[in-house]
Formats: sequence, C-alpha cells, structure tokens
Amino acid sequence: MSRVVQFPVSTPEHLGPKKARRRRKPNLEDYGQLNMFDQLPDNTPILSLPKAGSFFEEALQLDEEGNKDAEKYYLLAIENDQSVEDALCNLGILKSGQGDLTKAIDHLTQCLKRNPRHFEAHYNLGNVYSDLGNLELAKVHYELSAEIEPEYPNSYYNLGLVLISLKKYKEAIQSINKFVELAPRSEHQTANEIIKTLNAIAK
Repeated sequence: MSRVVQFPVSTPEHLGPKKARRRRKPNLEDYGQLNMFDQLPDNTPILSLPKAGSFFEEALQLDEEGNKDAEKYYLLAIENDQSVEDALCNLGILKSGQGDLTKAIDHLTQCLKRNPRHFEAHYNLGNVYSDLGNLELAKVHYELSAEIEPEYPNSYYNLGLVLISLKKYKEAIQSINKFVELAPRSEHQTANEIIKTLNAIAK
C-alpha cells in the first residue's frame, strides 16, 4: 500500500503581488507646459500638479494607502503618457484584488505588449493565472519573471507551488530551494517544510 504524504500546510498559497515602482522625472510637457529648463525658477507656477509630483507617483502613494482613488490616478498617468507600463501593471493588480481577473489580465497583457520583458507584469500574471487554475500559463509567466529578475525570490516560490500542482516534484524542489537561497531567513520555515515533504514524495 502506498504511503500518503501530507503537506505541512493544507494548501500552500502563492505569495502576493509585486507593484511596479519605476518612476521617471516629471515632464512639464505632460501638463501642457514647455519644458524649457532642466529646473524651473522658484517663482514659475505649475498648474494642477499632483501632490506627489506626477500622476503615477500620486497613484502609487494612494495605492499604498489603500485609497480607491489610486485607480483614477493610474488612468490619468496612462492618459498623460507617464510610466504607462507600470500604471497598467498596477491597475492589473488592483483589478485582481477586486476579483475582476478578466480585467486584470487585460491590463497586464497591455503592459506586456508595450514591454515584453516587464518583470512585474509577468509575475503578477503568474499569480492571476494561478488563481484561475491555468497552471501552464502561470508556470510560463513565473519562469519569465525569474529569467528577467533572477534575484527576486517570490517568483521561485510561486513557481514551485505551480510545479507541485503539476506533480513535477523534483523541479518544485529546485525552485523552492532557490527561494530559500534568496529570501530572508525569516521567510524560510514554510518553504523548508514544503521541501521536506517533497523530498519524501520524490523518493
């Protein structure tokens, strides 16, 4: 009779989203003003600038605070051609958090159309497809995020969970071991328990 090996946690959950945080210097032409100086004189008026300096930065700040106006400012950032890829990525995360996974995929895919190597978009698409149970697509996007940003540990952890669901246990061990190698020691416990269980299964 075969031995049944239980995981240390009932259903390991993937690690959460990764917001895009790239910021560029605000372009005065985005606000309908000629950018004639690298730095404006102190007495030069700037009309309708967001508090944080750009629509994207304002959106990111509101997003961190959990303010629902973040979505509006991400849309304004896109409309004004400010950090468009990152705004699309973060809109995708917002929509995913609201349970609108179709819209989340739409925003994240638009981001990747503009920049096929946008690390956060691949990682967050992996999360969305994992939530939808589309494990093969989740695997592809986690692998791409790890290829683009090989020092980000969460890609390997989430990839490992997908590989477990696909019953690719040896590959899962390698992936979660990579997470342990890169992640802070305080985050190792669950990963080490999963590896221990996988080693028992893979024998």
